[in-house]
Amino acid sequence: MHHTNDDTEMATIRRSGSGWQVLIRRKNYVGPRSRTFLSRDLAKSWADAVEERTKKVLNDIPVTLGEAINEYINGPLLMHRSAENEKYPLRVTAESWLGDIPLSDLQIRHFALWRDERLLKVKPNTVMRELRILRVLIDWARDERGAEIKDNPARHLRVRGTGDARAPFFTDQDEKRLLYELSQMSNPNHLRLTKLALATGFRRSELLSLTWRNIDLKKRIVYIYRKNCAATDNSSAPRLIPLPCKAKKILDELSERQGKIIDLTKGAARHGFDKARKRAGLETLRFHDLRHIAISRMWSSGMNALEISACSGHRDIKMLMRYSHYQLSF
Repeated sequence: MHHTNDDTEMATIRRSGSGWQVLIRRKNYVGPRSRTFLSRDLAKSWADAVEERTKKVLNDIPVTLGEAINEYINGPLLMHRSAENEKYPLRVTAESWLGDIPLSDLQIRHFALWRDERLLKVKPNTVMRELRILRVLIDWARDERGAEIKDNPARHLRVRGTGDARAPFFTDQDEKRLLYELSQMSNPNHLRLTKLALATGFRRSELLSLTWRNIDLKKRIVYIYRKNCAATDNSSAPRLIPLPCKAKKILDELSERQGKIIDLTKGAARHGFDKARKRAGLETLRFHDLRHIAISRMWSSGMNALEISACSGHRDIKMLMRYSHYQLSF
């Protein structure tokens, strides 16, 4: 029997009985490893097609951390609830020296140097938040994009000086001043947004997306889509959440019951709250602190962990406890 070998970059074509057999030799190729054709031309055409397709896939795999970051920003990050907040530190990292390091060469020493540089500019908790984002990104590059990463070095790095949770100090007088400044604004949605945040513990994005179709006042139930933790997955799931009495009272007072409950854009909501808190002398208060305050008040009112997690959306009791601070107001 006459055998003919025609070696290409990734395939071998040889005689096999009355036909021609193609053997794919590339180790990381996913697909059929061999196929037999009646003619050599058909065998070569199939081998060439497989090679081109494989080259295209391999060329799309990010090589450096910067490439992975840019692809992540334009892909999975778009589905994150906190996409806008995560985008800036990722772009800073992509444009730094760390972004030029090949993914396969990344070591803990690289991240240790990055951490020390960032600590000169921002607080430890900020560095820790950015590190968590990078951990998820590198896992994604390895597991979803096929990047050559044996281990995720970012997961072994520690940041000293980080606190377990932010504990905002918010007195009854602070609340009165804040609500007063919000009430002086021409758009009543600013005051409504903050009142509902303090009553429900919902995130600002969740409140801004609420429509009257999401709420059943008679049954005191809110129907809402909540995204899971980015470190776990990016999927959304519908949740039925009990509506607190204070929140129901706020909604009962509204006469217009069509469309969105809070008619504000994200930018307008952020600007309005920042303006009011500064006028109230609450320079360090953030809108997300209202979530901490609301959940802490739920604890102090006697609600149990199961009831509170139904309102807050926390599935992990440890994370729920990070949002719980007794004696936040006096």
